[in-house]
Amino acid sequence: MHTSLFFSTFTNNLTKTNMKKITLFILFLFLGLFTNVFAQKGFQLGIKGGVTFNQVYTDAGSVSKNISQSYDTKTGYVVGIWGRFGDKLFIQPELLLAQKGGTIDIQNVGKVKFSYSNLDVPVLVGFRFLKIFRVNAGPVATFKISEDQKLKDALKDLTSNDNAIKNASFGYQLGVGVKILGINLDLRKVGSLSEISSLNMNNNQFKDKGWQFTVGFKII
Repeated sequence: MHTSLFFSTFTNNLTKTNMKKITLFILFLFLGLFTNVFAQKGFQLGIKGGVTFNQVYTDAGSVSKNISQSYDTKTGYVVGIWGRFGDKLFIQPELLLAQKGGTIDIQNVGKVKFSYSNLDVPVLVGFRFLKIFRVNAGPVATFKISEDQKLKDALKDLTSNDNAIKNASFGYQLGVGVKILGINLDLRKVGSLSEISSLNMNNNQFKDKGWQFTVGFKII
């Protein structure tokens, strides 16, 4: 009974402030994990940064008669840390701060460009071949850090939700990489598998997809 009450209270108080606390907890947990495995054979730790090219779309092609998706791409950034366990076959968890966004075309308003920042936590399984090439893929847990409110403001007459982007969602990453002169270059296809919007309009889902290019360096 006490357990049920705890989870009920936790769910009801999952506000934006609490989400930031959760992301900080995940960050410290992630760093703590790395600290405990520094001495293990086959472990690497590194940093990375780069650019994202992102689109927001809907399953049905439009949210309502007055709203349609745009194919405009939002350019953002991504920066974070990565760890790698293994050699030819490896597991690679990462902790990434990523800025994403998209464009929605609203009748009598025009194109609304909006952006949001996420903490992405991918856990990838990869394979290294010919010494310098890699392929990897895996799931991503995403936690919203902030949004610019432009989408919510544009749709204020159609929804009463406080935010347009969900606090948490689930997605994927898959791609290829190459190591040249000690520099890791990665190109990945990224996207969401679950709804990213909290607007709940006409049962149509907002999702995002795009590309991510990063440059990384091993530090341990």
